[in-house]
Amino acid sequence: MMATDRPGVLDYLDLWALRLVKARRQKFADDSGFYDTFFEAGDVEKYLGDVRNSVRLARVAEVYRTLFGAGSARVADVGCGLGVVLRFLPPGADYVGIEYSGHSLALARGAHPGRKARFEQGGFPHLPLEAASVDLAICLEVVEHVADDRTAFEELARVVRPGGHLLVSVPGHYYWPDYMRLIGHYRHYRGDGLARLLAESGFRVVRRFPQFHGFWRVYHYFYLVLKAVEMVVRRLGARDFSILATPFYRAIARRIEAALARRGQADDRDSTYVLARREPPPAA
Repeated sequence: MMATDRPGVLDYLDLWALRLVKARRQKFADDSGFYDTFFEAGDVEKYLGDVRNSVRLARVAEVYRTLFGAGSARVADVGCGLGVVLRFLPPGADYVGIEYSGHSLALARGAHPGRKARFEQGGFPHLPLEAASVDLAICLEVVEHVADDRTAFEELARVVRPGGHLLVSVPGHYYWPDYMRLIGHYRHYRGDGLARLLAESGFRVVRRFPQFHGFWRVYHYFYLVLKAVEMVVRRLGARDFSILATPFYRAIARRIEAALARRGQADDRDSTYVLARREPPPAA
């Protein structure tokens, strides 16, 4: 279900910018080494500091509130990284984070003091969960890293109870083969292709969240400029300086959140960030 639009000028610019950013990335002999470089201690706050992540993860809180109110529900966060999703769930949520990387998992276990949560090492094609044991599975920016995405969605269908839900996001912009080497992406998706793949696995899309692709693309280049400024300041001696923690950036982030809220929440047919319902099996 790969995105197949012809590349435009900005798609080429995306590729070259990523090549530049990843120019010094270490080569690894296996996936474990690759994914063990994704996170380090303290990255939870850095991750949440980027307005792109806070806006995307606000959907988690919205979906949970819509489905379960303030009640308790079993949530499986597949490919949880540092377990940042936990920050957007109410205290009553029964949370289990599943992560492939043992390094990231160890960091996640110490990153959320005071929160009741369980973290397990594992991944596709066999998740460490019983069949039909999950009310809400969350799988954000994970499946594009899996060689067999159809099997991955079938495994998600196995662990979500009939009538339960899956909140999933995958990249929707143009795919370059270089993305496999640079960021471990096997493919990107189109909205209709993602919906078909979900349907074939037993899910029905019930909501497509607007993704504001054009807006975030402009923001991405602005962000790269900010990170370049951060690098210069650090080389001048302020080694702990973070542009995302400055009042300047926080003011911009608040303006972005307000602007996107004003643009509304209409269903986006091309969205690759969707909520899907696990359909009950056909009656015999």
